Amino acid sequence: MMSPREAVEQAIFVAVGAASLTRDRAQSIVDDLVRRGQMTDEEGRLTVDGLMARVRASGESQGIVGMIEGGLHGLMRELGIAQRDDIADVDQRIAELEHRIRLLEEASGATPAPPDASAG
Repeated sequence: MMSPREAVEQAIFVAVGAASLTRDRAQSIVDDLVRRGQMTDEEGRLTVDGLMARVRASGESQGIVGMIEGGLHGLMRELGIAQRDDIADVDQRIAELEHRIRLLEEASGATPAPPDASAG
C-alpha cells in the first residue's frame, strides 16, 4: 500500500506536471500541506527532496511521464478504480453471457427477452 507521503508525491507530480516541476513550485505545494496539518515539516522536506531526486534521476521527460503513469496506475489499483481495459473485459464477458443466454432460450423454445435498450 502506498504511504501518505508517496500519495502526496504522486499527486504533486500530476498536479504540477512533472516536466515543468521546479523546486519552488513543489515547495509551495508542500508548504501549503504543512500549513493545513496534512504533513509535518520533516515529511514536507523529504517529499520535496524525493521529488527533485526523481526528476533529476529520470533525465528526460519520457521517463517522467512513465513514472507518472506507473504511479497513477498503482494508485488507481489501490483505490479500486477500474481501468479502461478492465471495463472492456467486463463488457466482452457480458456480451458473451447474453449470447449464451439467447442460445439457451432459443434451444428451449422460450421467448427471448428483448435486448436492454439502455445498454450500449
